[in-house]
Amino acid sequence: MMNEITNAQTRSFGKENDVQASKLRAKIDDFYAQTLDYDAFNKSNSKPEFWQPIKVAIQECLEVKDSCHILEFGAGCTGFGDYLQELKHRVIFDVQDITASNREYLLTQSDKVHICDVCTIQEKYDIIFSTFVWEHITNPKAVLDHLLNLLNPGGSIFIASPRYDFPFYLSPSSKHLPKIERFRIAIWLQWRRLFVLLTGRPDFLIHFDPAVFHRPWFRDADAIHWVSLRDLKSHLPKNVKLERLHISSTGFRSKIWESFLLLFVRIRKPVN
Repeated sequence: MMNEITNAQTRSFGKENDVQASKLRAKIDDFYAQTLDYDAFNKSNSKPEFWQPIKVAIQECLEVKDSCHILEFGAGCTGFGDYLQELKHRVIFDVQDITASNREYLLTQSDKVHICDVCTIQEKYDIIFSTFVWEHITNPKAVLDHLLNLLNPGGSIFIASPRYDFPFYLSPSSKHLPKIERFRIAIWLQWRRLFVLLTGRPDFLIHFDPAVFHRPWFRDADAIHWVSLRDLKSHLPKNVKLERLHISSTGFRSKIWESFLLLFVRIRKPVN
């Protein structure tokens, strides 16, 4: 039974070095270039509950340096430039995205706009962050390694995204599948997460056949990277510190989401 489940899932899931991952990236990028109803591209976003610890880190940086160089990757229609307020003139704020549809708007928020694959950027930064982008990346391991290389010593990466390592909690990218198929995925996924825990070898699972290609777009139908906190912990070098961050939450459901279904971390590069 488990072999049948495993064989079925390996056709739909894999890792970033699989041929299907590059094909998926091309299809996703084509979707982003043509879509007219994608929320992140249509209205300015504000995420102060996630930006507040980033702002604190910027202030800490400015206590020891004249300026702080910042990169937001997958910026979409970010409002972070406005959020910085009085700090904006003291920082250099770069943004990156894969589509040029928001270029003019992003120029009002930032000092430099990179329309490219984030792995082609070669500048150095004190702080790099993203909010709800990590789950849309098809090469998370390569991106993480590259971002670490872009960081100045003592710099930090902030990542906020959903996480899909809580038992039987599946990415919305699987909602087009029959219930029995989703159940099989949930069983298989527990085995995969246990494998990572026992071996220390991260998965960074990519879903090759997401709902975004089968239904009209809905939130996270394109969440193709099934994010796991354990993957991050297993992959990071031992001298790199990972700190879980928390946001204020009220009510039982909000606390469950914040505690188990949300990835919000600060990754710190050592000074030496």
